[in-house]
Amino acid sequence: MQEQDNGLPPLKRFKTTGEDLVLRQLTYHKDKMDTNDEIHESIELCPVTKALVDTEVFQRLRNIRQLGNAEYIYACANHNRFQHSLGVAFLAEKMCKTIKEEQPELGATDKDVLCVKLAGLLHDLGHGPYSHAYEGFRDHYLPKYLEANPHLKEEYRDCENLQTIADWSHEQSSLLFIDAALKELGLQIDLNNLDKPLKQIGDGIDANSMRVFKPRKLKDAVLTSRDFLFIKESIFGKPLEGFNYFVGRQDQQVEWLYDIVSNRHNGLDVDKIDYFARDHTRAMGKRGIFMKMITDARVAKGICSRPEKCGTCKGKEKPGMHYMICYPEKHVVTTMHFFQQRMFLHNFIYQHKTTTAVESMMCDILCLADPYLRLKSHSGEKFPISRAYLKSDFLLRLDDTILSLISHSTDERLAEARALCRRFKRHDFYKCAVDQSLDIDLVCSAVDIEDLEGEELENAKNSKRDIAVWKMSETELHSCILQERMFWAEQNDSDSEAKLEAKDFIVKKYCMHHGAGSNNPVLRMRFYGKMSEEKIFGPVDELPVAEQVNVLRYSSFVPTQNQKVGIRVLVRKDSKRGMVNQFFNQWYNNRIKNEDAPDQCGDSVCGLEVEEGDEGNEHDDWNDHEQRTNEPVLLSQDFDSFEETDDDNSHRMQDPQDLSPVPVRSRTR
Repeated sequence: MQEQDNGLPPLKRFKTTGEDLVLRQLTYHKDKMDTNDEIHESIELCPVTKALVDTEVFQRLRNIRQLGNAEYIYACANHNRFQHSLGVAFLAEKMCKTIKEEQPELGATDKDVLCVKLAGLLHDLGHGPYSHAYEGFRDHYLPKYLEANPHLKEEYRDCENLQTIADWSHEQSSLLFIDAALKELGLQIDLNNLDKPLKQIGDGIDANSMRVFKPRKLKDAVLTSRDFLFIKESIFGKPLEGFNYFVGRQDQQVEWLYDIVSNRHNGLDVDKIDYFARDHTRAMGKRGIFMKMITDARVAKGICSRPEKCGTCKGKEKPGMHYMICYPEKHVVTTMHFFQQRMFLHNFIYQHKTTTAVESMMCDILCLADPYLRLKSHSGEKFPISRAYLKSDFLLRLDDTILSLISHSTDERLAEARALCRRFKRHDFYKCAVDQSLDIDLVCSAVDIEDLEGEELENAKNSKRDIAVWKMSETELHSCILQERMFWAEQNDSDSEAKLEAKDFIVKKYCMHHGAGSNNPVLRMRFYGKMSEEKIFGPVDELPVAEQVNVLRYSSFVPTQNQKVGIRVLVRKDSKRGMVNQFFNQWYNNRIKNEDAPDQCGDSVCGLEVEEGDEGNEHDDWNDHEQRTNEPVLLSQDFDSFEETDDDNSHRMQDPQDLSPVPVRSRTR
């Protein structure tokens, strides 16, 4: 084995079962390490990054669309998770290196920079077909479809050893894929030797060459098992299974490293910075990146902004102090614009009504195919689409080509799925019959209506009505529309002129916000004043305390509302659009608005007295990153709890609506 020109002693060859392993040494070649990017122009890939990018596990992301089906609305919005992951790695390295160089007293190392970069690179490995749409199909559509068709459960007898796992997130699949990528390179995390190089388990890359290459001759440059646990923790956003604390980096002075890829405190991280710019550029034209959020990021002390979700502060009388990524106060307005950009993208791309309709149609196709279609993994095991997330060897074989696989199948049992695929390819999508926004102004609805008159009285009544509608589940709303059709038929003494069945339409509730539900996400940020700038670059024990900003000083830049909620009703046949629109509006504008009207929806909550709900009660996760839900998540790139951050389908506390192609009896509370 030749000695590498890196100033280090020659690397030893490992042996297992008496035979030499064929090991490859990573080397640094400047002319082979750059790749072009439409957002960041040029991205440098170090040897370790390049080795992971070249694995089959990572290359799979080329066939996972970043925006699911948004390309059917915006023709050029067809970029993939591969491109986004490279962008996040670039920004993660840049932010971490900037803070390390500007604040060396914090003690961050070049190895920390590389680990954060790898966390950005690998954070989306676990996405299924069409990104978040797969999770919606798996967790919501398919269970309801099988509930409506119990005989199909017999088709899963060959999958009895593949038990589904509730609340499984794509981050968990990403952690499995990290192990799979290392295995592909002949390496493995050794939990018994955390501070030693990765365990050599087969032919591939020498564990000692998985190291920092710049600067050269760096002491302790080799990546250890602890470093890869740190990478996993940075992606997962909380301690790994089996631990109640972070193992990768235990020094409190560097806890901010965990917030670069996925910010636990306020949601402003490099993941969002990249896809905000990338998604806007591909869908709606070039837009500048929020680079000031990268170059001007600094670390200061700050009081925990989410103690109820923080693993360190939860249960304590007072929130604790953290070393947090903060910004100078001059960036308050820029930060507000950042979160407003989030709402803009959700409104025009991620939760566009056509995107919602296309997504629902695709999930119907997967529901029709899943009981019968079996894919084979590299290990020879057969698995259905819905079970792929359980093993990395399964998910590795599943990407956006699944619809083509279904449409080209010859199994007679897939005839209905193939027919819907052909309709999908003709762009004959489901249509939106109703797009009704709701006013859930709790302040307006809480006043005594008897003290109001005129327009104020009307607004208060409308707000109370909308809150009652919002608190209803999608199943109940679905039932109310069908009930309205029955009333119409009785009044008109006709049943043939209004033929409407449960399978003809889908009810969807949506919620879009700036990142913190009805609250202003900027209040979770911490800023330091101009007088504290010198202390930022001083000793760690003299770092300033960054404070919550007084938004009243920036009232002209603060939106009057932080969220937008509403109801959409989709129809599977265009001929039913007018009928569904009529019945919904008759119910919404007449029956439910009349407080004296009898309960038209059985046991629904039409007459429920409105109470201010717990807007953050949907998930008890430590940092609520990419929460699972009973509702399809559609194209939301980042999502947390209804009040707590990033799930714009934040009505998930509601009972799910039946979205199967077969009618099912509505469930009531």
